[in-house]
Amino acid sequence: MQGGAENRIDDVAARWVAREDRGPLPPEELAERDRWLASDRRHFGAYARAHAVYARTGRARALGSADRVPAARPVAGPRPRLQWAMGLAASLCLLVLGVHPHTDAGDYYVAAKGEIRRVPLADGSAVTLDSGAAVRVHYTDKRRELSLLRGEALFDVAKNRARPFVVVARDTAVTAVGTSFSVSLNEQRTRGVEVLVREGIVDVANASGAIAPTRLLANHRALANRTHGIRIESVGHDDLDQQLAWREGMLSFNGDTLSVAAAQFLRYSDVRIMIDDPLVGSRRIVGLYSANDPIGFARSVALSLGLDVEQKGNDVWLRTPHNASYSAPRSLQ
Repeated sequence: MQGGAENRIDDVAARWVAREDRGPLPPEELAERDRWLASDRRHFGAYARAHAVYARTGRARALGSADRVPAARPVAGPRPRLQWAMGLAASLCLLVLGVHPHTDAGDYYVAAKGEIRRVPLADGSAVTLDSGAAVRVHYTDKRRELSLLRGEALFDVAKNRARPFVVVARDTAVTAVGTSFSVSLNEQRTRGVEVLVREGIVDVANASGAIAPTRLLANHRALANRTHGIRIESVGHDDLDQQLAWREGMLSFNGDTLSVAAAQFLRYSDVRIMIDDPLVGSRRIVGLYSANDPIGFARSVALSLGLDVEQKGNDVWLRTPHNASYSAPRSLQ
């Protein structure tokens, strides 16, 4: 029964993405979509996966044809969701780029711009690198040590109490036995080192050992920098899923400024979102967007915030109407 419910959720998520692909949602449909997303925390994950399918394969138009999202209903014979599931599986395979096991200590891995890379490790653990992230892996008989050199990475750790799994990011060390957690050096968002725990328990400490470790449980975040030390915050299930949406090629914003969002998109694409008005850059946004589609993001926020959008080569400008250029904006279709 649970599997059937999950399939129905995926069906509805796919139809929402298909509807959005045909054009901006009118206010009543936008409100309907948001109510559906808020009604069950599983809906957000399904919605993110559906967007990842669209972004990677361009199959969204094949996922539905009605202008309105219909209620899920039984279908005689083979269900259309089988094709949807196959498309989803194929798309998620595209996200797992450059996968290869290794056995040598001191290996170095990097994800190219726009790439989400999953690397299986020799002990059964795995690291997933966000776009532009880099990590160095050094294993010994007594310790599994990884250095996050830049960007953000998710670590799924195989249990081995005799060999602690330690991630070092700048002057912060994160130690785990068997768990799943992410570490970020994203300056635009965190201004330091951020540790987010999905499962299990980790200890966060100063790499020099000068400060006693702080224990971090699942659904909690630690923010570490030289100004305030280590600060712990709880994180809701929905917020955790949104913050890790990058694993599926998505960017989630929840009250972030347009300037921060523009910097985030530049990590995935050479297209630059340009904002020359500080008041525009300080506008706050909420939403889930394909990381590799900055033009689509610019069109969407321009529509919702009453801005003008103009593309010039690899630059996409967002301006208030009275500051927009007098030349007719180029179509971003």
